[in-house]
Amino acid sequence: MSDGSGWQVDQNAPRHYHDQVSMFMEPFADALVDSVVTPGDAVLDVACGTGIATRSAATSLGGLGRVVGTDINRAMIELAAILPEGDRIEWREASALDLPYEYGTFDCVISQQGIQFFPDSSAGLAEMARVAKPGARVAVTVWSPLSESPYLEAMYEMLTRYCDADPDDIAWSSTRAQITTWFNDADLAEPVIQHLVRTVSLPPLDSFVPAHMMSTPWATQFGNLPPDEAASAIRQMQEKLKRWSTTTGADIPFASFLATIAV
Repeated sequence: MSDGSGWQVDQNAPRHYHDQVSMFMEPFADALVDSVVTPGDAVLDVACGTGIATRSAATSLGGLGRVVGTDINRAMIELAAILPEGDRIEWREASALDLPYEYGTFDCVISQQGIQFFPDSSAGLAEMARVAKPGARVAVTVWSPLSESPYLEAMYEMLTRYCDADPDDIAWSSTRAQITTWFNDADLAEPVIQHLVRTVSLPPLDSFVPAHMMSTPWATQFGNLPPDEAASAIRQMQEKLKRWSTTTGADIPFASFLATIAV
Protein backbone atom coordinates (compact mmCIF):
# COMPACT_ATOMS: atom_id res chain seq x y z
CA MET A 1 0.00 0.00 0.00
CA SER A 2 1.70 3.17 -1.13
CA ASP A 3 0.99 6.77 -0.25
CA GLY A 4 -0.28 9.04 -2.98
CA SER A 5 -1.37 6.20 -5.22
CA GLY A 6 -4.79 5.01 -6.29
CA TRP A 7 -4.34 1.92 -4.14
CA GLN A 8 -5.79 3.25 -0.90
CA VAL A 9 -8.37 1.19 0.96
CA ASP A 10 -10.95 1.79 3.66
CA GLN A 11 -11.17 0.27 7.11
CA ASN A 12 -13.05 -2.83 5.94
CA ALA A 13 -10.64 -3.81 3.17
CA PRO A 14 -7.51 -5.13 4.95
CA ARG A 15 -9.06 -8.44 6.02
CA HIS A 16 -10.35 -9.04 2.49
CA TYR A 17 -6.92 -8.04 1.15
CA HIS A 18 -5.19 -10.53 3.41
CA ASP A 19 -7.64 -13.35 2.75
CA GLN A 20 -7.88 -12.95 -1.03
CA VAL A 21 -4.78 -11.18 -2.35
CA SER A 22 -2.39 -13.32 -0.33
CA MET A 23 -3.39 -16.28 -2.51
CA PHE A 24 -1.48 -14.90 -5.47
CA MET A 25 0.99 -12.71 -3.59
CA GLU A 26 2.54 -15.34 -1.33
CA PRO A 27 4.57 -17.22 -3.98
CA PHE A 28 6.24 -13.98 -5.01
CA ALA A 29 6.69 -12.79 -1.41
CA ASP A 30 8.54 -16.01 -0.65
CA ALA A 31 10.72 -15.62 -3.76
CA LEU A 32 11.49 -12.02 -2.81
CA VAL A 33 12.53 -13.00 0.71
CA ASP A 34 14.51 -16.05 -0.42
CA SER A 35 16.50 -13.90 -2.84
CA VAL A 36 17.97 -11.52 -0.27
CA VAL A 37 17.20 -12.37 3.38
CA THR A 38 19.83 -14.26 5.36
CA PRO A 39 19.87 -15.42 9.04
CA GLY A 40 20.51 -12.63 11.52
CA ASP A 41 19.49 -9.82 9.15
CA ALA A 42 17.69 -6.65 10.15
CA VAL A 43 14.97 -6.53 7.49
CA LEU A 44 12.66 -3.68 6.50
CA ASP A 45 9.56 -4.32 4.38
CA VAL A 46 8.33 -1.06 2.82
CA ALA A 47 4.65 -0.63 1.84
CA CYS A 48 4.09 -3.95 3.57
CA GLY A 49 0.27 -4.02 3.49
CA THR A 50 -0.93 -6.77 5.81
CA GLY A 51 2.61 -8.14 6.00
CA ILE A 52 2.65 -10.99 3.49
CA ALA A 53 6.36 -10.58 2.75
CA THR A 54 7.10 -9.31 6.26
CA ARG A 55 5.91 -12.54 7.85
CA SER A 56 7.76 -14.55 5.22
CA ALA A 57 10.94 -12.73 6.27
CA ALA A 58 10.25 -13.41 9.95
CA THR A 59 9.79 -17.10 9.20
CA SER A 60 12.99 -17.16 7.15
CA LEU A 61 14.96 -15.60 10.01
CA GLY A 62 13.63 -18.12 12.51
CA GLY A 63 13.80 -15.69 15.39
CA LEU A 64 17.34 -14.52 14.56
CA GLY A 65 17.47 -10.88 13.53
CA ARG A 66 14.89 -8.10 13.29
CA VAL A 67 11.91 -7.57 11.00
CA VAL A 68 10.10 -4.26 10.51
CA GLY A 69 7.06 -3.55 8.34
CA THR A 70 5.98 -0.04 7.34
CA ASP A 71 2.90 1.12 5.46
CA ILE A 72 1.07 4.41 4.98
CA ASN A 73 -2.29 2.72 5.56
CA ARG A 74 -3.01 2.49 9.28
CA ALA A 75 -5.73 -0.15 8.86
CA MET A 76 -3.28 -2.47 7.09
CA ILE A 77 -0.72 -2.12 9.87
CA GLU A 78 -3.31 -2.67 12.60
CA LEU A 79 -4.45 -5.94 10.99
CA ALA A 80 -0.88 -7.06 10.30
CA ALA A 81 -0.03 -6.75 13.99
CA ILE A 82 -2.73 -9.21 15.10
CA LEU A 83 -2.20 -11.82 12.40
CA PRO A 84 -0.05 -14.91 13.13
CA GLU A 85 3.57 -13.98 13.89
CA GLY A 86 2.57 -10.33 14.04
CA ASP A 87 3.91 -10.03 17.58
CA ARG A 88 7.39 -11.03 16.33
CA ILE A 89 7.50 -8.06 13.96
CA GLU A 90 7.80 -4.29 14.49
CA TRP A 91 5.01 -2.38 12.67
CA ARG A 92 5.06 1.32 11.90
CA GLU A 93 2.82 3.64 9.94
CA ALA A 94 5.12 5.56 7.59
CA SER A 95 5.43 6.98 4.12
CA ALA A 96 7.65 5.08 1.73
CA LEU A 97 9.13 8.46 0.77
CA ASP A 98 10.02 9.41 4.34
CA LEU A 99 11.08 6.35 6.29
CA PRO A 100 11.57 7.05 10.02
CA TYR A 101 14.98 5.38 10.28
CA GLU A 102 18.58 6.51 10.25
CA TYR A 103 21.03 5.99 7.41
CA GLY A 104 22.42 2.46 7.27
CA THR A 105 19.95 0.80 9.66
CA PHE A 106 19.02 -2.39 7.78
CA ASP A 107 20.82 -5.34 6.20
CA CYS A 108 17.99 -5.90 3.75
CA VAL A 109 15.17 -3.64 2.47
CA ILE A 110 12.33 -5.13 0.45
CA SER A 111 9.04 -4.05 -1.10
CA GLN A 112 6.48 -6.38 -2.62
CA GLN A 113 4.39 -4.96 -5.46
CA GLY A 114 4.72 -1.49 -3.96
CA ILE A 115 7.09 0.75 -5.87
CA GLN A 116 4.86 1.03 -8.95
CA PHE A 117 2.30 2.78 -6.73
CA PHE A 118 4.71 5.20 -5.03
CA PRO A 119 4.08 8.87 -5.94
CA ASP A 120 7.72 8.88 -7.07
CA SER A 121 9.12 5.39 -7.59
CA SER A 122 12.73 6.54 -7.86
CA ALA A 123 12.47 8.64 -4.70
CA GLY A 124 11.06 5.63 -2.89
CA LEU A 125 13.94 3.45 -4.03
CA ALA A 126 16.45 6.11 -2.98
CA GLU A 127 14.82 6.21 0.46
CA MET A 128 14.99 2.42 0.72
CA ALA A 129 18.69 2.56 -0.14
CA ARG A 130 19.26 5.38 2.37
CA VAL A 131 18.21 3.23 5.31
CA ALA A 132 20.23 0.23 4.07
CA LYS A 133 23.72 -0.47 5.36
CA PRO A 134 26.66 -0.32 2.93
CA GLY A 135 26.64 -3.61 1.05
CA ALA A 136 23.05 -4.35 2.08
CA ARG A 137 20.49 -5.76 -0.35
CA VAL A 138 17.50 -3.87 -1.75
CA ALA A 139 14.91 -5.94 -3.58
CA VAL A 140 11.47 -5.27 -5.05
CA THR A 141 8.84 -7.14 -7.01
CA VAL A 142 6.72 -5.55 -9.74
CA TRP A 143 4.12 -7.33 -11.86
CA SER A 144 5.37 -7.85 -15.40
CA PRO A 145 3.09 -6.87 -18.35
CA LEU A 146 -0.53 -7.77 -17.65
CA SER A 147 -0.70 -10.09 -20.63
CA GLU A 148 1.49 -12.45 -18.57
CA SER A 149 -0.92 -12.43 -15.60
CA PRO A 150 -4.33 -13.21 -17.10
CA TYR A 151 -6.28 -12.69 -13.89
CA LEU A 152 -4.85 -9.19 -13.39
CA GLU A 153 -5.45 -8.39 -17.05
CA ALA A 154 -9.07 -9.56 -16.81
CA MET A 155 -9.61 -7.52 -13.64
CA TYR A 156 -8.09 -4.43 -15.29
CA GLU A 157 -10.54 -4.74 -18.17
CA MET A 158 -13.46 -5.30 -15.81
CA LEU A 159 -12.59 -2.33 -13.59
CA THR A 160 -12.24 0.10 -16.46
CA ARG A 161 -15.52 -1.05 -18.01
CA TYR A 162 -17.78 -1.45 -14.98
CA CYS A 163 -16.21 0.67 -12.22
CA ASP A 164 -14.92 3.64 -14.22
CA ALA A 165 -11.44 3.01 -12.87
CA ASP A 166 -8.75 5.44 -13.96
CA PRO A 167 -6.11 3.42 -15.87
CA ASP A 168 -3.41 5.39 -14.04
CA ASP A 169 -4.73 4.06 -10.72
CA ILE A 170 -4.43 0.44 -11.83
CA ALA A 171 -0.97 0.64 -13.32
CA TRP A 172 -0.09 -2.60 -11.55
CA SER A 173 2.60 -3.74 -13.99
CA SER A 174 5.79 -2.45 -15.54
CA THR A 175 8.62 -3.41 -17.87
CA ARG A 176 12.28 -4.25 -17.37
CA ALA A 177 13.22 -0.93 -18.96
CA GLN A 178 10.99 1.08 -16.63
CA ILE A 179 12.28 -0.70 -13.54
CA THR A 180 15.86 -0.06 -14.62
CA THR A 181 15.02 3.61 -15.17
CA TRP A 182 13.58 3.89 -11.67
CA PHE A 183 16.83 2.55 -10.19
CA ASN A 184 18.97 4.73 -12.44
CA ASP A 185 17.00 7.86 -11.58
CA ALA A 186 17.55 7.05 -7.90
CA ASP A 187 21.32 7.03 -8.57
CA LEU A 188 21.48 3.35 -7.69
CA ALA A 189 23.22 0.46 -9.38
CA GLU A 190 21.52 -1.21 -12.31
CA PRO A 191 19.37 -3.97 -10.84
CA VAL A 192 19.57 -7.66 -11.56
CA ILE A 193 16.08 -8.46 -12.83
CA GLN A 194 14.57 -11.93 -12.77
CA HIS A 195 11.31 -12.95 -14.41
CA LEU A 196 9.18 -15.15 -12.16
CA VAL A 197 6.11 -17.15 -13.19
CA ARG A 198 3.94 -19.02 -10.73
CA THR A 199 0.66 -20.88 -11.27
CA VAL A 200 -1.85 -20.07 -8.55
CA SER A 201 -4.95 -22.11 -7.71
CA LEU A 202 -7.90 -19.79 -7.09
CA PRO A 203 -11.38 -20.70 -5.82
CA PRO A 204 -14.38 -20.48 -8.17
CA LEU A 205 -14.32 -17.03 -9.71
CA ASP A 206 -17.98 -16.29 -9.03
CA SER A 207 -17.09 -16.20 -5.33
CA PHE A 208 -13.45 -15.11 -5.49
CA VAL A 209 -13.89 -12.02 -7.69
CA PRO A 210 -16.50 -10.28 -5.48
CA ALA A 211 -14.45 -11.08 -2.36
CA HIS A 212 -11.29 -9.78 -4.01
CA MET A 213 -13.09 -6.61 -5.08
CA MET A 214 -13.82 -5.89 -1.41
CA SER A 215 -10.06 -5.49 -0.88
CA THR A 216 -9.66 -2.81 -3.55
CA PRO A 217 -10.30 0.93 -3.76
CA TRP A 218 -13.23 0.10 -6.06
CA ALA A 219 -15.16 -1.91 -3.49
CA THR A 220 -17.87 0.74 -3.23
CA GLN A 221 -18.28 1.13 -6.98
CA PHE A 222 -18.52 -2.61 -7.47
CA GLY A 223 -20.86 -3.01 -4.52
CA ASN A 224 -23.15 -0.32 -5.92
CA LEU A 225 -23.50 -1.99 -9.31
CA PRO A 226 -27.02 -3.22 -10.07
CA PRO A 227 -27.11 -7.01 -9.60
CA ASP A 228 -27.32 -7.67 -13.34
CA GLU A 229 -24.25 -5.51 -14.02
CA ALA A 230 -22.28 -7.12 -11.21
CA ALA A 231 -23.16 -10.55 -12.59
CA SER A 232 -22.13 -9.39 -16.06
CA ALA A 233 -18.79 -8.13 -14.73
CA ILE A 234 -18.07 -11.49 -13.13
CA ARG A 235 -19.12 -13.36 -16.28
CA GLN A 236 -16.74 -11.19 -18.29
CA MET A 237 -13.85 -12.32 -16.10
CA GLN A 238 -14.98 -15.95 -16.17
CA GLU A 239 -15.11 -15.88 -19.97
CA LYS A 240 -11.69 -14.26 -20.19
CA LEU A 241 -10.20 -16.90 -17.88
CA LYS A 242 -12.11 -20.00 -18.94
CA ARG A 243 -9.08 -21.72 -20.43
CA TRP A 244 -7.61 -22.00 -16.91
CA SER A 245 -10.79 -23.26 -15.22
CA THR A 246 -10.72 -26.46 -13.17
CA THR A 247 -13.29 -28.49 -11.28
CA THR A 248 -12.38 -26.58 -8.10
CA GLY A 249 -11.82 -23.09 -9.49
CA ALA A 250 -9.00 -21.94 -11.74
CA ASP A 251 -5.24 -22.55 -12.03
CA ILE A 252 -3.94 -19.27 -13.42
CA PRO A 253 -0.38 -18.10 -14.16
CA PHE A 254 0.91 -14.89 -12.58
CA ALA A 255 4.18 -13.26 -13.59
CA SER A 256 6.38 -10.73 -11.82
CA PHE A 257 9.78 -9.14 -12.07
CA LEU A 258 12.14 -9.38 -9.10
CA ALA A 259 14.78 -6.65 -9.07
CA THR A 260 17.73 -6.64 -6.67
CA ILE A 261 20.82 -4.57 -5.98
CA ALA A 262 23.56 -4.30 -3.37
CA VAL A 263 24.02 -0.74 -2.11
